[in-house]
Amino acid sequence: MRYLFFDFDGTIADTQEGIINALEYMVEKLDMENLGKDVYRQFIGPSLTYSLKKFYPDFPKERYPEAIKAYQAFYNTKGVYQLKIYPHMKDTLEKLDAAGYKLYVSSVKPESLIKKLIPHLGLENYFSGLYGASDDEMTRTAKTEILKYGMQSAGVDSKQTVMIGDRLTDMKGGIDNGVHTLGVLYGFGDRQELEESGAQEIAKEVVDIPETIKKF
Repeated sequence: MRYLFFDFDGTIADTQEGIINALEYMVEKLDMENLGKDVYRQFIGPSLTYSLKKFYPDFPKERYPEAIKAYQAFYNTKGVYQLKIYPHMKDTLEKLDAAGYKLYVSSVKPESLIKKLIPHLGLENYFSGLYGASDDEMTRTAKTEILKYGMQSAGVDSKQTVMIGDRLTDMKGGIDNGVHTLGVLYGFGDRQELEESGAQEIAKEVVDIPETIKKF
């Protein structure tokens, strides 16, 4: 393997505080039912439009842009910085970089936010490309599309590529693009979700990622 694409939320950083706060702001602003923090944790990973469809099935699709605008009003100014990098992440990225892997980010977060957050966390020297959703969060939103866009932009060989993430959407994105899939258990998904969605290998902790990649 030569090319490693990392999910962001739940893989590089614990972002639940900012995301949940933004969702609660959105539902209050739009007078939607508050489903509670346990449900909102499940929003972390997939796109906002995917989660709106799943958890608010009666919410009109034509109001999605309104909901996204309300969410972004909080998240892009306050929530985006309410996060914590996972322990040992920087050391692990440094180890992978030193071993000759090319590292990339493939996230359902808008690309403009990823390009702010990676430097904010002091990780900009480890990644060769940062790829995310379109800023409107409507046109390029699914992990399949985002990973494909990232791979084409980076010019990588799918047979030498691994998608690393904590949710079913990361595994589906990897499978849809013909790359290897590595699930991580320290994020917001669990072993059953990752195995059922096609994870070829699973790493329990951040520090386990380098050795797990060698299994491919």
